[in-house]
Amino acid sequence: MGTGNDVLAHIPGVIRNGNSIEVIGRGTPLIYINGRQMRNQSELDQLSSDQIKDVEVVMTPGAKYDATVKAVIRIKTIRPVGEGFSFNSRTVAGVNHYVYGLEELNLNYRTGGLDIFGMAEYENHRSRQTNDSRQDTYLQSHYQQNSLMHYYNKNQMLAGKLGFNYMLNDNHSIGMTYTITSRPNSQTSDYFTTMLIGQQTDDQITGRGKVDGDDIQHIISGYYAGQTGKWSLDANADVLLQKQNSDNLTFEDATQGDDRTVTTRNDVKNRLYAAKFVAGHPLWKGNLEIGAEGSYVHRTDVFGNVENIIDASDTKIEENNTAAFVQLMQRLNKLTLIAGLRYEYLDSRYYEGGVKMGDESRTYSDLFPSLMLMYPLKNVRARLSYSRNINRPAFSQLSGNVKYINRYYESGNPYLKPSYRDNLSLALNYKWLTGMIDYARVHDYIITSYSSYKDDPTIALLRKDNARGYDNLSLMVSVAPTFGKYHPQLMMATQMQNLEVQYRGETKKMNSPMTIIRFNNAINLPFDSWLNADFSWRSAGDTENIHLAQSWQFDISLYKAFWNDRLTVKLACTDLFSSIRQKATIYSDIREIYLDKRLDTRNLELTVRYNFNPAKSKYRGQGAGNDVKGRL
Repeated sequence: MGTGNDVLAHIPGVIRNGNSIEVIGRGTPLIYINGRQMRNQSELDQLSSDQIKDVEVVMTPGAKYDATVKAVIRIKTIRPVGEGFSFNSRTVAGVNHYVYGLEELNLNYRTGGLDIFGMAEYENHRSRQTNDSRQDTYLQSHYQQNSLMHYYNKNQMLAGKLGFNYMLNDNHSIGMTYTITSRPNSQTSDYFTTMLIGQQTDDQITGRGKVDGDDIQHIISGYYAGQTGKWSLDANADVLLQKQNSDNLTFEDATQGDDRTVTTRNDVKNRLYAAKFVAGHPLWKGNLEIGAEGSYVHRTDVFGNVENIIDASDTKIEENNTAAFVQLMQRLNKLTLIAGLRYEYLDSRYYEGGVKMGDESRTYSDLFPSLMLMYPLKNVRARLSYSRNINRPAFSQLSGNVKYINRYYESGNPYLKPSYRDNLSLALNYKWLTGMIDYARVHDYIITSYSSYKDDPTIALLRKDNARGYDNLSLMVSVAPTFGKYHPQLMMATQMQNLEVQYRGETKKMNSPMTIIRFNNAINLPFDSWLNADFSWRSAGDTENIHLAQSWQFDISLYKAFWNDRLTVKLACTDLFSSIRQKATIYSDIREIYLDKRLDTRNLELTVRYNFNPAKSKYRGQGAGNDVKGRL
């Protein structure tokens, strides 16, 4: 297939949207590679497909995972043998409207039980984007704002990793890694906006802007994994230090209103300390696992606007999260049962200008049960599961900062509450046929909303709010037979919701179903080469309070291996016909927002890999505070 990313795009129930991975009905999963959580999406591209042994999609992760985790993908690789020095490199050269590239080098030295490894990566990517939008506001008069915006993006990534793993003996191992990542970025933009009141032009604005920023992150992780008698022990500790900054400069020329220069600066600093301990012991016809996890977060967020058009803010969030869990697995004849219970206590303190805010500071105390039953019905494997999850707001969604975007603003919401979700899922597997039904009841759903900024009807403030609960149903069937050297796969899925939103003083039902069809074709050609041709289509439908237009794409690639897989070459074209469309209409209160985004989705890309004496590290750490890292 090429990379781990390419492999996941062919797994039943998994959808790849650009570089993001989703599980149908569950959203973004946690991905583990040999028991270690994936920290960077590029790790999937760093993983060659021929190193993968198996992939497991877990719809009910269980009590030992954070309650925010609704799905887990576990990837196991083929365990290499041999000692000495090894390395592998990956070179990517591509073109959309611009030329871009990536260079990555992985080093490993193994002797006895000691592994020393390192990684260096550099990526330079450029792209452009066009946004065509229409904003309708219905008050005593009809306000309309039409905007055409062009963005030109430059993104770089510089990453490095050092670590070691030492197997003391067959029962005990320890390890540590240090990873540093820097993501400098810049964006220039130009736009033209027309404002109308009752179909009459009120103002026209021509603008241009520039954003420069960086995101520097340090992660230190350590682990111990061992076996003492019948007890298995796993301990993980993580420290994360992160610094983000962004400078935004916007110039606007108006025909009727005032010309503007808007200068903003945003500085964010994050610190995370986390630890997790898990112990397992055989019990009757199965296994019992108990564990505890704790984390501390300190986040400061300072925002300023030189011209005082937007309010400045200086906020701080401190969070203590403590959890304990127990999980029992039993095999009763053909029936396998996994039951778990997790308790989480969260103490979140919100400060403005150094003063603790009582309403925005909260504590949460929750129990999260989970249950899974697996039973073979002749040749059909059946799995029925239930779990309760929570979706905690990202820290950026809790921020009081206001971001300036072409006279509509974007901000966080310090009053935002977590959303709870009860999931019931049934999955069936028969040879190359897979089916799934997933039902979810969502409470206090976090939804995108628009309101007026400081009672000005011409300025919309975008932020997240809690909405009433709703039901969501997902259906999926996948068939993947094999005909000699031809390997087709057809997946069909439907998602339906019954969400109701308030729009223009009335209740609007957002219940149009959305259908997804994916038809992948892999052909094994002579001389150890593969041709892949993949088609996907998504119908129009509703998700949250957003109506999406239909979209489709066609991808094609040719893969060739040389010298027993030591050298591999892949030539791929994503979205060959440049057909991907991101058209959406958002309904909120007195506003209707229409967005038409056109991105550089058609990419022609050449990837070359070289492996010398390949040997993967035996690092077995799983990390701690994984949910909080995601929210940061």
